[in-house]
Amino acid sequence: MSAARALTWRQLELPSVIAPAQARALLVALAALPNQPRLVLEALATGGQVSWRLGADDDVTVRKAARLVTTHLPEARISAGSDLPDTDVLTVAGQIKISKNRQLPLANPDAAGVTRGVLGALAQASPAELVRLQLVLGARTWPHRPPEAVVGDRRRLAGKHEQHGFGCALRAAARSGSLARARQLVTGVAAALRGLESPDVAITLGRVGTRSVATASSPFLWPLWLSVDDLVPLLAWPTSQDQDAALPGVSPRHPKLLPALAVHPSDGVSLGLATVDLRRGVRRDVAQAPDDALRHRHVLGPTGVGKSTLLGNLALADIAAGRGVVVIDPKTDLVNDLLARIPEERLDDVVVLDPSSDRPVGINPLAGVDPDLAADSIVAVFKSLFKDAMGPRSTDILHASVLTLARRGDASLVMLPLLLTNPGFRRSVTGREAKADPLGLGAFWAAFEGMTDQAREQALRPLLNKLRQVMLRPSLRAVFGQRTPAFQLSDVFTKQTILLVKLGKDSIGPEAAQLLGSVLVSQLWQTALGRTAIAHEQRSPVMVTIDEVQDYLRLPGSLADALAQARGLGVGITAAHQHRKQLGSLLEDLEANTRTKIYFQLGSTDAKAVAEAHPASSLTRQDFVALEPFQAYASILAGNQPAPWVSLTTQPLPTPLRRWQEVQRRSASRYGQPLDAIEADLLALLDAPGSRQAPDRGLGRDGHAVGLGRRRTAKQATGTRGQEEEKSGTEEDS
Repeated sequence: MSAARALTWRQLELPSVIAPAQARALLVALAALPNQPRLVLEALATGGQVSWRLGADDDVTVRKAARLVTTHLPEARISAGSDLPDTDVLTVAGQIKISKNRQLPLANPDAAGVTRGVLGALAQASPAELVRLQLVLGARTWPHRPPEAVVGDRRRLAGKHEQHGFGCALRAAARSGSLARARQLVTGVAAALRGLESPDVAITLGRVGTRSVATASSPFLWPLWLSVDDLVPLLAWPTSQDQDAALPGVSPRHPKLLPALAVHPSDGVSLGLATVDLRRGVRRDVAQAPDDALRHRHVLGPTGVGKSTLLGNLALADIAAGRGVVVIDPKTDLVNDLLARIPEERLDDVVVLDPSSDRPVGINPLAGVDPDLAADSIVAVFKSLFKDAMGPRSTDILHASVLTLARRGDASLVMLPLLLTNPGFRRSVTGREAKADPLGLGAFWAAFEGMTDQAREQALRPLLNKLRQVMLRPSLRAVFGQRTPAFQLSDVFTKQTILLVKLGKDSIGPEAAQLLGSVLVSQLWQTALGRTAIAHEQRSPVMVTIDEVQDYLRLPGSLADALAQARGLGVGITAAHQHRKQLGSLLEDLEANTRTKIYFQLGSTDAKAVAEAHPASSLTRQDFVALEPFQAYASILAGNQPAPWVSLTTQPLPTPLRRWQEVQRRSASRYGQPLDAIEADLLALLDAPGSRQAPDRGLGRDGHAVGLGRRRTAKQATGTRGQEEEKSGTEEDS
């Protein structure tokens, strides 16, 4: 045998089914490589899964051969190295012998059956075992006429000799904890090959040292001389005429399994485990660096596919790394899971915003930002929420009112109805603004005061109908009514605070949850814009996760511009939702500006659209539909470059460390305010000097009509709102 030397390997990720003609054409191309380089083709099996690799004596040769593989098998993927550890640790090996192989072809009555049998024998290996079927290709033979001296079926002989061929060696080896078991695995592979025997051709198994297989050494004389037709069933590749065939040890055609390559990082924030490696018993993380995460992630998948588990693991990784984190949960389960698992050393950084709490954390979108930006943000939220029902007159009134309160410096959103309906309070606020801005707010409020009561009532009723959705809900009133909340959103950026938002739309209602979530996201964005005054290198990353993003992403201006700008501000957004149609006009901007895509099992319509949008992935509609729960396809930004699509398996959340209620109580005691104290502060506004004047006629004469005063039950609040909306009908300005 030739002296052993280290081979250069390429891992072959073959299609689930290969047409025999494709395999034959590839072998012909390999036979035609200049200088007749030695090549090694192997099938390896462990844990019931078969994989393949290509080896050569030098990198140049293996690259040439690999290019031929992708030329003839366009769906094949090739990666450097070998993804199975300890393949050279073997227990027993054998050499496949074929009688009269130089003159006679192998029988080929049922090549598909032989392929299935060989793959089935390889797939018998358990996760702790390994089987290798090794084909070493050496000297070439060229098409020629069979020698005249050879007797037998001349047509059959011509079929062998008139083809390209190789001098080669075929070996099988196994590793197992038991010698008898290892021998059983090797003999099983050899037995499966006996389907290629004929009356004149016998296949037997001889002895060979395991080192011959480990080093893929070449014999002094080639024991086999086989044509390309002979070699196709010996490759143990998934060859079949039936493109929908399900072969043992081979992953189903759908979903297509895409391997993790060298360009996919394994260090950083783990997105999940590489599915291909996991099925072979190898845990290989597919991860992402924080800088790449700042280019944003798009997570798509309906309920029950593992989306929340992924979001939870991503947030926990960022929390463990000490980063500022915001998680907006439309319900409560995701936040509860996080609270139970946050590391002990970060518990003091946790703020839980839960509108259903009896000691809620508050936010004041009118404080801490430029008043004009605050007004623009609130108006953008209302226009997005109410769409065509928010006419130009209501928009004008809302903008002026919010801007007035924001300039006051100690106001809250809950004061809007009071400003609009209580003349005494309004004049105490607007008088100063009229002097400071006579051509702007001064002119607006002068015109407003000059309206008749009837005209003012007609102008305000459509807007007040919408504001009551905030003010008649004690939960939202408690969050938005805190003029000086103990928690500031800027802490997320400056103190790496962990803000976990439980919108609880099932308890406070979807409309209220949308308003709260949208205002919060808008305020978060305005706070992030303030980072422009900070040197770039001093902007620590802040990771924001928004589930059901279509309900809460209502920013003023272009979403595309905001996402592009967010990276420079050190803000990375993970946007998750269930269906593409939910995003409406936002879909194009979100897809174009989120550089990492993670798609779980999809419905047929979404699967077709995603496959068509990413033709380079080679994935089809059937692939996305056939994904199992907790499996996904991901296109990851790695080193600021898009890496090829990869199959992911998300991991379960870690074991809980405590009851989630403990952390929420801790947050509420530090950052929350009692409901009674919040209500008392709002009621005090009614008793302030100058605020005791009766409300404008027709707009209600008690605090209830404007959302201030005693807390009422949800049933009472809903009833009042329903009566007033029914009374006002669908009035709106034009």
